[in-house]
Amino acid sequence: MNMHIGFPRLIRVHMIIVWRQRSLWAAAVPLALFALLLGVISPAGPHDHGAGDLAFMAKTMAMFMPIAYMAAFTDFHTRHSRLGIGQLEDSTPIPAPMLAAARTFGAFLILIAPSLLLLECAGTVQTLHGSWRAIPQALAAGLAITGPAVLTAMSLSSLLGAILPMIVARITGVLAWFALVFSSPMLPVPTVNGTILNVIGDAVGAGWFGLGPVYPATGGILAVTGTPANAAISLIAQLAVAMLLMALGGWCSAHPRTTR
Repeated sequence: MNMHIGFPRLIRVHMIIVWRQRSLWAAAVPLALFALLLGVISPAGPHDHGAGDLAFMAKTMAMFMPIAYMAAFTDFHTRHSRLGIGQLEDSTPIPAPMLAAARTFGAFLILIAPSLLLLECAGTVQTLHGSWRAIPQALAAGLAITGPAVLTAMSLSSLLGAILPMIVARITGVLAWFALVFSSPMLPVPTVNGTILNVIGDAVGAGWFGLGPVYPATGGILAVTGTPANAAISLIAQLAVAMLLMALGGWCSAHPRTTR
């Protein structure tokens, strides 16, 4: 099996592994529908029947969809060995970083699919009402706003699973996501809200889709400014943090503590 063939096959294997997790979908589907409904009826939305509405729906999905993923991916760095996929990976001439990329990308493609599907449905409705750019805008909003949130949830959950007992990691992951999403700079606790590291895409929504941020901007170099450049920096920073968390989780899983 050469690298060109092996890598796509491994992505497909990990997509199937995630797809077959019935407990994941039992939580994810209701949350996706709730997020879509909230995005449609919430008085906080722009209700402009355009890119702003699509970006706001993507934000609501970024808030709620990862809750299901935080509890489901604490064993992300160990499930391939538990399911016997590690033997398949060992038989391929693919370097370890590419194996990790296949696991991550395969899972991400499945996890982002419900959000993209619902956003495309909303984009199709807008298209039928004359907004011809709605379908590509829905895809862009899903990938740029919901996508980083999903990847961050996967990465944080997998890191917690690598350093904590599984049941503790699952509970801690859900609590951590609530703290990330629903904390406020007005409270006397550290928060990334109001900065470009905000996990629901405030900077991306403001800079690329004309959607006002949910949280007031903080001061300093990490503040949300609402410019396209600030949105691009935010997206790159979120992806960099997610990849760092994923790599750290992989390292901790490969070097477990004997007291764990």
